[in-house]
Amino acid sequence: MRVFFNSLLRLIGITFVLAGCNLTTADRLPTPIPTPDLPRAEILEPPNNVQIIEGTEFNIDIVARDESQGIARIVLLIDEVEVNSATPQEEGPVNVFRVTMNWRASGPGRHVIEAIAYRPDETPSDAAVLNVDVLAPE
Repeated sequence: MRVFFNSLLRLIGITFVLAGCNLTTADRLPTPIPTPDLPRAEILEPPNNVQIIEGTEFNIDIVARDESQGIARIVLLIDEVEVNSATPQEEGPVNVFRVTMNWRASGPGRHVIEAIAYRPDETPSDAAVLNVDVLAPE
């Protein structure tokens, strides 16, 4: 009787294990959504959440990369308004483009600085974002 009971428990256990299996075949798997191959932009300096006195002009060090089609230009935005842009000095797009842009801090409070890199076909990168706190002069 004990052997029968142990065999029955094993059979029930195997049944539960098999019932929990995912029986999806390879041809029925969902199609993965490809990650777009975008250019990349990064703000190297100044650090995020930097504080600066209103009226001070400061530099923003930006690097953009795109190994597939290259970078044609970088745009600098302050609070979603384009304030500067740059193109490589070389003829045509480049795989790595580093540029220093400047901005004269205006308007006390928090400002959002964004850098966006573009390919020659105008494909944009995700924005590199930096927050700056502008302080009123004393």
